[in-house]
Parts: sequence; C-alpha cells; structure tokens
Amino acid sequence: MGQRAPSGRGSGGVARRLAPPLLAIAVLGCASRGLQPQADRAVLSPPPAMADNPAAASSQPSASTHLTIAYTTASSANSVLLLAQQQGLFQANGLEVETVYAPGNGAPAALVSGQAQAISSGCAEALGPIASGADFVYVLVNTNRLQYVLAGGPTLQSREDLRGKRLAVSRLGTSSHLATKFILKYLGLDPERDATYIQVGNTPERVTALLNGSVDGSILSVEEGVLLGEIPGMRLIVDMTQEKLPYCGNGLVLPRQTLAERAEVVRRLVRALVEAIARYKQDREAGMAAVSRFLDESDPVKVERIWTVRSALFPAKPYPESQGLQFVIDEAAQFDPRIAALVPERLADPRWVRELDESGYIDRLYPQGAPP
Repeated sequence: MGQRAPSGRGSGGVARRLAPPLLAIAVLGCASRGLQPQADRAVLSPPPAMADNPAAASSQPSASTHLTIAYTTASSANSVLLLAQQQGLFQANGLEVETVYAPGNGAPAALVSGQAQAISSGCAEALGPIASGADFVYVLVNTNRLQYVLAGGPTLQSREDLRGKRLAVSRLGTSSHLATKFILKYLGLDPERDATYIQVGNTPERVTALLNGSVDGSILSVEEGVLLGEIPGMRLIVDMTQEKLPYCGNGLVLPRQTLAERAEVVRRLVRALVEAIARYKQDREAGMAAVSRFLDESDPVKVERIWTVRSALFPAKPYPESQGLQFVIDEAAQFDPRIAALVPERLADPRWVRELDESGYIDRLYPQGAPP
C-alpha cells in the first residue's frame, strides 16, 4: 500500500533514470519499472477545447518540443501528469513530455543540472535551492491546501492523545515535517515541545513504522491516509484537506531563464496542465484511470475514493498564490534561516495562468461553471 515508484511514468518512450551526477540519496530509490511503455505514445487528436483557445496566438509547431519533468513524490497530486499524457494533451500542445521520478532533493538537483526542464514538487522542496542561488519560479500550483492527514496507530486514537507522542516524518525540514508541525500548532499544541519527530523516510517506511509500533503517528498523503484508515487499529486523527487554509502544497517550478527564453513552450505546458486538471475533475473515468495506473492500485473502490478527494483538491484556476507560498517560507525558514529572506511575490509568476483565465479559456473548459 505504500508509496512506490509509479507505473505510469514517461511519455516520450525513453525509459531512463536520472544520471549519477544527481544527489545519490535522491536516485537510489528510483525504480525502473515506472516509465511509461511505448504503447502509450499514440498521439491523439487535439481535444475540441484547444481549437478555440484565444491564448494560443501562435500556430502549433510542426515538431514536438521535448521536455523532462521530474517529480518528487508518488502522490496522486502528480497523477494529473499521467492523465495529460494518456489524453494526449501534451502532444496537442506540441510537447513530448517525459516524466521522471526523483524523490527528495533529486528533482531540484535535476533542474539545476539541466537534466530536467521543469519539476512538479512539494513547494517546500524548491525553497532551499532557491535560497542557495537557484533562480526558480513557481508558475502553477495544483494543490493550494494542505494535502495531508495525520494518522495514528494503537497508541494514538484521538487528538487528545497527541501530546508526547512519536511522529514519523520523512526528513526534518521537508514538507512532511513542516506540515506535521503546522497540524500540531493548528490543534493548539506546541510543535516544539509536545511531540518527538522521527526521521523514517518516505511513505512506505512511515506506514511500516506506524504498523509495527515504532512510531505512534505519521503524516501521510491524503490517499495513503484514506487507505490506512481502513486497517484495524489505525485512525485518521485529522484530515487537513477539509480545512480551508492557504497553502502551497504542490507546484510546477521552472528556471526563470526558461520563462524568458522559451515563453511559448511555458505557455503550452501550462495550458496542457490546466486542461488536464479540468479533465481530471470532470471526467471520472479518465481521472480514475490515471490514479489507478500512477499509484499501481487495482481496487476500484480505493481508486474512486482517492480520485474523489484529489479532484476536489485540484483548483480549476491553479494560480501560484503569494499567501500560500509565504506560509511555506515561514515554516521552512525555521530550519534554513536563509529562506526567511525569500519574497513570495518574486517566486510566483501567475501570468501564465492569468492569461488563460482572463481570456475565458479556463471557464470554457467547465460547461457547468468553473469550481473554485
């Protein structure tokens, strides 16, 4: 049930792993089975909505532009990338996109080295490299609320039991750790005094630690929490997806130089992902197919539950918002003081989503009206 290298990766037909120059810790966990096979490379006809898109001022290029997108987690937040591949939305926008799983610091390292042209990452993961001098920009945020739940084992059955407990996180200073601390603060506890944080690893290791009693509770992605809550003795202590709090959970990050030098490519990439979100939210069958393949989950009941939660989390208009970024900056700065100097308005570039929004393109993707 744990987080795994997804089986739906890659659309360019190039089955590869990130090269050795990346941080070793980031690439050792990459499983080779995740790259999408050749059979999925069929180029579909452009969807009808593309034909009347006023934002697409320039004609589609005769040859596809190849892009590698590295993503940091096998969360359903990234299953929208697979849907864009399966539905031909990248191809319809003149893009040949390969997705590569690069957990932890691997994705930002890939962007710095040029092995990836974009990353789909937890927002906190890019802040350290930016504070170190990397000129990265968030152009789209597809999860603007906390996408986590706090789960408990036999020794943690309610919110009242949290004080003094051992809580599993991936690493100190990462999104999982920051989100855990915020949840404790949100519940009225002192995150520095009222819990002990155990560095366990990614989701599979945290689930294992919870099941064998090595920890009392763990931060989990919403889909893992949904499934874990069905196991006897396990409990969902709090589901933060139900709280309307501004956050930057998962975003598309590119080098600022790319925005200046390859503006049309950025425009097409954002347009493809905005339409992929619309398909994901409105087309239950397509959304569930992406979840099933990306998470390698065959149980239709579980897949539908995950899709239902994730489709509600995806915003129709995925602006990178300064308020959500500031929240993550404030939390991450506790571990890296350099991050405190970062200005969210400089890190977020909303013009690409705004262009689609103000043209009416996004509204036309939702015949019943665009949801929030």
